[in-house]
Amino acid sequence: MNGFSAFAEDDSKLARLFTIVGGGGLIAAVLAGVLGIAVVLTAANSMDRSLEVTANAVSAADETVALAADTIGIVSESFDTLVPSADVAADAFGDAAVVIGETTTVVTVDVPDALDAVLDAMPAIESAATVVDGALRVLSFVGVDYDPEVPFGEAVAELETALGDLPAQLRAQAEPLDALADDFDEFGEATAEIADDLVALQLQLDEAERLLVAYSSTAEEATSVVADIQSDLKWQRWLMAAVVLLVALGFGAIQVVPLALAERLRSSVARSR
Repeated sequence: MNGFSAFAEDDSKLARLFTIVGGGGLIAAVLAGVLGIAVVLTAANSMDRSLEVTANAVSAADETVALAADTIGIVSESFDTLVPSADVAADAFGDAAVVIGETTTVVTVDVPDALDAVLDAMPAIESAATVVDGALRVLSFVGVDYDPEVPFGEAVAELETALGDLPAQLRAQAEPLDALADDFDEFGEATAEIADDLVALQLQLDEAERLLVAYSSTAEEATSVVADIQSDLKWQRWLMAAVVLLVALGFGAIQVVPLALAERLRSSVARSR
C-alpha cells in the first residue's frame, strides 16, 4: 500500500510539472505571438516612414536637378548665338585693324608724298600762271573777257600756302593712327580669346547638363524603386505577421502534449486512490 501511495505521489507531482510546462508554454506562445506581431508591424511602419522620407527627398532632389539642368540648357543654348557673335566681333576688329593700317599708309605716306611733289612743282606752276595771267590781261584789251577777282598767279600762290603745312600735318597722324590700329588689333585678339573662353564654357555647361540629366534619370529610377519597395512592404508586413502567428500557434499547439500527459497522470492518480 505504501508503494502505491509513493507511486501516486510521483505521478501527481509529474502531472503538476506537465501542467506548469504546458500552461507556461501556452502563455509564452500567446506573448510571443503578440509581441512578434507588434515588432513586425512596428518595424514595417518605421521602414515605411523612412522610405516615405527617402522618396520625398529623392523626388525633391530630382525636381531641383531637373530645374538646374533646364536652366543650364537654356544658358548653353544662348551660347549658340553668343559664340558666333564674339567670333564675328573678333574678325571685325581684326579687319578694322588691317583697314586702319592700310589707311595710315595712304594718309601719312602716299598722300603727303604726292602733296610734296605738287608743292615742288608749285613755283613753276605759279610762274606759268603769272605768265598766263599777264597774257590774258593783254588779250582783254582786244576783246577777251578776263577780269578775275584774284589773279591766276595769286590763286596758285594761295593754294601753295594752303597746302604747305598739310603734308606735315598728315604725317603727324601716323602715330595716332598706328596706335588706333594696334588698339583694334588688341581688341580683336581679346575678343577672340573671349570667344575661345565662351566655347570652353559652353562645353563645360553641356557636360554639366549631361551629368544633371543622368542624375535626374537615376533619381527617377530611385523614386520608382522606393515606390515598389513600399508597395511590397504593404503585403510583406502582413505575411511576416502571419508567419509569427503561425509559429506562435504551432508552439501553442505543442503545449497540448504536456497538458494531455498531465491530465492522464491526474486520471491515473485518481483511479489508483
